[in-house]
Amino acid sequence: MKILNLKRNKLYLEDNEIIDVSPDIIYEMKLSGKEELSIEEYKRVVYLAALSKSYYLLSRRDHTSKELEKKLRMKFREKEIIKIVISVIEEKGYIDDYSYAKSFIEKSKEGRKKIEYDLRLRGINSEIIREAFEEEGNKEVPKIKRLLHKISGKPYDKKINYLLRKGFDYENIKRALNNEDEE
Repeated sequence: MKILNLKRNKLYLEDNEIIDVSPDIIYEMKLSGKEELSIEEYKRVVYLAALSKSYYLLSRRDHTSKELEKKLRMKFREKEIIKIVISVIEEKGYIDDYSYAKSFIEKSKEGRKKIEYDLRLRGINSEIIREAFEEEGNKEVPKIKRLLHKISGKPYDKKINYLLRKGFDYENIKRALNNEDEE
């Protein structure tokens, strides 16, 4: 693969491919002054750049493996290398979809249905979501009670509709509203 240019941290290759490379990658692969990369060198550069990008993305916030794969695919063309990078990151424990799901459930102020939907959008499979909810237990009623204080002056049917849009189960909404009426 022909190197067109190497400016600062960008490696310009033929076929309009641009790879962000750190000074460490430039030094390790001896890229300054090179005019061409063999296939093995190219794959190594992509691997190191993808690994570096993964660390950077994970330093900013937690990601699911699917989210990270999507972001890396926007930057790199080599799908096999991206899968290898993600498996390396998972082996090191930097990505764990189960702990991500547990954390997401704990932090969310939404109902179970909305949380499940959001987690599926992030690429977490239904089995992991179910396990995370089982460990978390049913904490919808306390969440609903906290939200009811926000909308205390609203009519009964508007409260129900608001909570349904938040993804809460109808039975839990009724239970929380009945407890509120008793208090």
